[in-house]
Amino acid sequence: MKVLSQETPPVKVEIRHLERLRFEGVNSDGKKIVMDGKPPFGDGSAPSPMELLLMALGGCTAMDVVTILTKKRVKFEDFRVEVEGKRRETHPKIYTHIKVRYYFKGDIPQKAVEQAIRLSMEKYCSVSAMLKAVAKVEWEYTIEK
Repeated sequence: MKVLSQETPPVKVEIRHLERLRFEGVNSDGKKIVMDGKPPFGDGSAPSPMELLLMALGGCTAMDVVTILTKKRVKFEDFRVEVEGKRRETHPKIYTHIKVRYYFKGDIPQKAVEQAIRLSMEKYCSVSAMLKAVAKVEWEYTIEK
């Protein structure tokens, strides 16, 4: 009997140069995102790669939190995540400190929110796990009734 490998296939994306410092990232499904550098070399017409990294963290943990709360049948009126990063002054200018802020609106149990965030940030969010290797990643939340 042949045993099939359980190995996850690699993730592959392609980055295409458009003009100046504007690039288009394309995933294996053909989905696209544009990035741009800041002036004077870029036009600042799209998020920079380092901004996309913070967006990736915010999106990763937001998806986890919504999934966990949905499984717990916890409903909310509104939800958003803000991510702020501080970078090193010298090259490479990596993030050294990242703050993730979660904002909820609705009659939501505080315990459920905190548990969902903790599970995301400590267990499920791959982006958070990677960034924690080089930066201090902190989080806080607010529930508006």
